[in-house]
Amino acid sequence: MKRFSKPIHLPEIVTGPKRDSSLALINVVFLLLVFLLVAGSLRPPLPQEFEWAETTAEDEAAGAIQGSLALDRNGAVWDGTKLLEAVELSNRLTRLAGVGGSLTLQVDRRTSIRSLNAVADEARKAGLKKLTLITLEAADQ
Repeated sequence: MKRFSKPIHLPEIVTGPKRDSSLALINVVFLLLVFLLVAGSLRPPLPQEFEWAETTAEDEAAGAIQGSLALDRNGAVWDGTKLLEAVELSNRLTRLAGVGGSLTLQVDRRTSIRSLNAVADEARKAGLKKLTLITLEAADQ
């Protein structure tokens, strides 16, 4: 007697397309681009109604804006959005001079030269050797 058996057909497992690792790379590059755009646009806050002083000097000596102070049109000195009193300013200048640092000052275009000289004199009395003024180059030059 012959036996005939039917073959057993197992369903084949259908696999999806192979995952491509380039998608993850594109995501990482995109996130890096977004991070650099955001990080590049960050800057320390300035007092309201602050207008940059303009200069036509060819000197490209740049100071670091981070950690700098701002001198407004009334002659008040600001650290970010915090107004520094005379004692606080003196203590900060003395601290900077103690570590051999320099003062970087962002200047409002409407600041009088007397106010600028007063801050420079305070820096000199504290023992600072370098004062960097941050201005913008005049547009019409």
